[in-house]
Amino acid sequence: MSFMREPDKQRILDAIDHIERRDIPLLEIDPDMEIVNKILGKSLPYELHSFELDAEDNVKLNVRMGNDMVYFSHVWRTGRVQVKDSDGRLHYKDGRIKTREDFDQLWFPDLGKLEQRLEATCKALQGKKMGLICGAQTAAFTAMTAMGYHDFLFNTLADKDMVMDLIKTIHEYCIREMEVFLRYPVDMMKVGSGIITTTGPMVSWEQVEELETSFIREQIGVIREAGMPVFFHIDGKVDNMIPDFIDMGVDVLNPIDPSGAVQDIYEIKSNYGNRITLSGNINIDTVLKSGTPDEVRKDVIEHMDRLGKGGGYIVSSSHNLHELIPVENYYAMRDAVMEFVQ
Repeated sequence: MSFMREPDKQRILDAIDHIERRDIPLLEIDPDMEIVNKILGKSLPYELHSFELDAEDNVKLNVRMGNDMVYFSHVWRTGRVQVKDSDGRLHYKDGRIKTREDFDQLWFPDLGKLEQRLEATCKALQGKKMGLICGAQTAAFTAMTAMGYHDFLFNTLADKDMVMDLIKTIHEYCIREMEVFLRYPVDMMKVGSGIITTTGPMVSWEQVEELETSFIREQIGVIREAGMPVFFHIDGKVDNMIPDFIDMGVDVLNPIDPSGAVQDIYEIKSNYGNRITLSGNINIDTVLKSGTPDEVRKDVIEHMDRLGKGGGYIVSSSHNLHELIPVENYYAMRDAVMEFVQ
């Protein structure tokens, strides 16, 4: 492309404040390592996530992607049973925490090592306008993968006390991790949900609140008390939950999955766009995976043109860039953002 603008976190902060700009922000988190390697020209292991790269590579990747912030986090695989495919990617198979007696198998990441990585990232960002978004672990999803989806959901009925004790144990670590992040010059904090599907929650609405949202509310409270914007990544169909997200203190809602065309980002913008910033919706299952670069460009431009008015929109995909998405289509998405003038 002929033009590559300088990353600038202010674009995202202005979107959160619903300040309309001629240039729309871009924030694409955690692309598959197939795409990462093509962007960096490297052969890094597929078992990694992009945010697990060393600080210099992570910043370089995000600059080349056109992102206005760098995403920093880690994967906490406590209790998980995983298998590695022929390419070296890790795939989740089951959890091993099946009873209370298995709680002694839980392990907790070294916060000192996490802090060292965060310090290196902050150092790599010195002198740049690029911002930093940190992703905090959340307890329900971590507990569900530690126990196994089937057993977790079954035990919400058969042994709810055990499930709740597991969630509470994990939540204590999540809060300590957040406290580490918030000691650093972070520009935005991300929390996430893992129990919503394209048709709605895996459990009842009452259980969503008890098992997950109540704990996320506490995390959001800590983030807000620190004066930090909240970026909430929640998959699936959530349009009927947005008023609650707003009440919780969510600033940015991501990734606005089309959910088989039953969730309309333009309708969400019309209903709530002046109260919450939207991020995402560039479809990873259709246009990004199977479209031409020109079709990607047209779709991204339509999103920016219709959602950027009045501020409150950040370009990103409808989940994460997976390995079946051609890197040329991501470049088309990025370049459309770079060249767009509202």
